[in-house]
Amino acid sequence: MGPRLLGFCLLAGAACSSLATPPPEPVAAAPMPVLHLSGDDFPVLIAHQPARDGNGDLLPPACDQIRGKRIDELDPLWKQVVERIHVDCDDLRREIAGFDMVATVATGFLKPGSVEFAGIPVAEVRLMDSEMWGDHEYILDRPYADIQETLERFVESHCHAPQDNREVLLRNTCKLTETAEGMYLEAGPLGGVWIHPEHDDPQRTVYAEVWAD
Repeated sequence: MGPRLLGFCLLAGAACSSLATPPPEPVAAAPMPVLHLSGDDFPVLIAHQPARDGNGDLLPPACDQIRGKRIDELDPLWKQVVERIHVDCDDLRREIAGFDMVATVATGFLKPGSVEFAGIPVAEVRLMDSEMWGDHEYILDRPYADIQETLERFVESHCHAPQDNREVLLRNTCKLTETAEGMYLEAGPLGGVWIHPEHDDPQRTVYAEVWAD
């Protein structure tokens, strides 16, 4: 250390010590917890605000009564992983559906790396609902060919060991049926589980729990 720098250090004291001591390493942020899904555990993404007529009677559901939930309105587990919500709604009239009803498509876009199903990253949850059908989907961020066997083992093992708080898929067999479009497991006369490539993006796969009246 030269005489000029030595003199400066004697005058500056602590300031000089800081020059000689490297700054502390920044503390790494804690990793984001991953939400593990097992099927039949979809979030509620839509809020329905019923309307009444002049006599106080409830009006039939309509799209102007429906909105996407705010993130802070979600279940505590889901509010940590949902980045944004988008809702499309159609008012289906009697001449189309047989009676007045609404059909909604609610999509929850998830934070990357925050949600997994069978160990596979989930990019979106998509809920299509009406009074006549329902189609609830996980959009998995992997190509179908890469994860087909993993999904088959996972779904069949959960079918053989159903949990108390979910609809039992167990019937005569838990074997998924392979089709030209993907794989299917019947849950009853109204629907079941479909697994197939995403039509608009072959790099993704759809796990869907569906029903129709």
